[in-house]
Amino acid sequence: MKRILLAICMMAVSVVSSYGQSNRASFTFAWLSDVHLNSFAYAEDDLRQAIEDINANPAVDFTILSGDVTEFGDTKEFLLLQEILKDFRKPYLLLPGNHDVNWSENGCTMFNKIFKASHFCHDWQGVRFIGCGAGPSLRMGPPHIPREEILWLDSIVRTTPREQPVIFVNHFPLNQDLSNWYEVTDILKTRNVLVALAGHLHTNRSYDAEGISAVIGRSSLRREDPIGGYNLVTVDQDSITFRERIIKTETRPAWSIVHLKMAGNASQGTADEKQDTVYYRPDFSINSNHPAVREAWKQKDVTDIASQGNIDGHLYIYTNTAGMVHALDTRNGKTVWTYATGNKIFSAPFITSQLAIVSSCDGFIYALDKQKGTVCWKYDTGYPIVACPTVTDGNIYIGSSNGKFYSLRLADGIPNWITDGLNGYIESRPATDSERVYTGTWGAMFYAMDRKSGEKIWEFNTGRGRYFSPGACWPVVLPYEKEGNLSEQVVVISSDYFVRAFTPQDGKILWASDEAKGRESLGFSPDGKTMYVKGIRNNITAADISKGSYIPLWNTQMPYESNFIPTRMETTEEYVFIPTEFGVVHAVRTDGSGIAWSHKVSHSAVTSLKNAGDRRLIVMTMDGTVTCLTYP
Repeated sequence: MKRILLAICMMAVSVVSSYGQSNRASFTFAWLSDVHLNSFAYAEDDLRQAIEDINANPAVDFTILSGDVTEFGDTKEFLLLQEILKDFRKPYLLLPGNHDVNWSENGCTMFNKIFKASHFCHDWQGVRFIGCGAGPSLRMGPPHIPREEILWLDSIVRTTPREQPVIFVNHFPLNQDLSNWYEVTDILKTRNVLVALAGHLHTNRSYDAEGISAVIGRSSLRREDPIGGYNLVTVDQDSITFRERIIKTETRPAWSIVHLKMAGNASQGTADEKQDTVYYRPDFSINSNHPAVREAWKQKDVTDIASQGNIDGHLYIYTNTAGMVHALDTRNGKTVWTYATGNKIFSAPFITSQLAIVSSCDGFIYALDKQKGTVCWKYDTGYPIVACPTVTDGNIYIGSSNGKFYSLRLADGIPNWITDGLNGYIESRPATDSERVYTGTWGAMFYAMDRKSGEKIWEFNTGRGRYFSPGACWPVVLPYEKEGNLSEQVVVISSDYFVRAFTPQDGKILWASDEAKGRESLGFSPDGKTMYVKGIRNNITAADISKGSYIPLWNTQMPYESNFIPTRMETTEEYVFIPTEFGVVHAVRTDGSGIAWSHKVSHSAVTSLKNAGDRRLIVMTMDGTVTCLTYP
């Protein structure tokens, strides 16, 4: 039988028509989830032994792998996965999870390139299996299904006959933890969905998704057990039965059964007690508490926005995950120009007096005419690039995803130098002073390099591993007062709950603090004297850093339980604007007296905040929403 890597929707008449026959045969498939290849030493062994176990079981017809198949989603992991999956002697269907795209050095491009698609639609014994990819593309953001996957799902469901049985697969459970769960359930409830399958939580559990029967499956990892496991799912005329299989050991009794019922004389099953029930939808009532905050204009992009925008006078430039660069007029939100690169974009543009510098996952660094959007030059790095550029004194400084750091001439893109051998891929925007350039990586490293030669001057290792890398935080060079003069500088960065200030010359730590318990999101007062740290729980902390030390000023409690997104805070002399995971922007007073106002622009992670002047704030969210707020 031909191996399935990722099936395009199969519409053969002989297959589709079979769902109406009363003698539809039962079938069984193996269901693996959360393989996390390259996480623990035993993860590869658990997957290989699971494949052997499945191959040896004549009752298993095919396999579904429902996401988080790798730990970091890098190219080496996908190539290893591809090699391991060649051992399957039966068909399989494969989806990415958040781990396959969140920390991706290849800009979330290699899964599609290697496995051909991030979704599938396949018919088996008259039952249609529909699976769509997962996000978010933003590290530490809430679960999110990309806009392009939502559009694909809607198009496939529309072509599916209403009476045909459907089993839906996604990495995320369909609940309030998923930022756009309601879009998915609204689509699925128009068809005969028997059950929705998900992983992510590493446990076997049944639940109700607004009247749709739903099941969460265990991870294939062994954890504390001698060997890993997976689920065997049997689809009969009147039920779908879930049994846990311990690899090469035992198949345990059914832990969940979804009962089906017949519709009239037809044979297709429908999930029992399916109801068109709405449990919860995004609540925008918070906006009525602050009616003076208004939306001056609002745009909705056709795809996700995973990067921060930039502003120059009346020009606002941002990028999206379709690889587009958009320039808007800040006064009315109208499009000034648009440019399409060759692949996804996750980096923030840098605007100079004449150019907009943008990097893309097509491997190129682009210099676009700021007014027209035309290409002045482009430089090929040869590998997907997610790093943000910075420009100083006529030179561009930018990291890469393959251990390299570049200095390019702004005028023509010709390299001044290329430094190799950096550990971990680079995402953030580097900082510069008169002599050095500074950048963090997702290899838990922070580097200082000579601006003229690219030579590495010093480096710092957080010592806490990849997840606590200074990879998403943008470093900042700030002056501080010494002996009555603002004569010294420090380099400030936040990563592993610590904010650290390094002396630029030798990388010695001038001060460090974990009081605020922040990750990557920082903000600084316009004069650079006060630093604001967004804690991962429910706090915003202000500290005076102008005297060469960390002096706490105030701590404001926030009306949320956690906030992990790395989006930078925006500041004015009066407010610190706080980005949140579900589209609310909070304006916190800089005197420490609390929240002045709050406004919800969408139900998705805030990816960018930019002060547009005249008491206007441009807000972007992961779901493609671009909003200009006016505030009192």
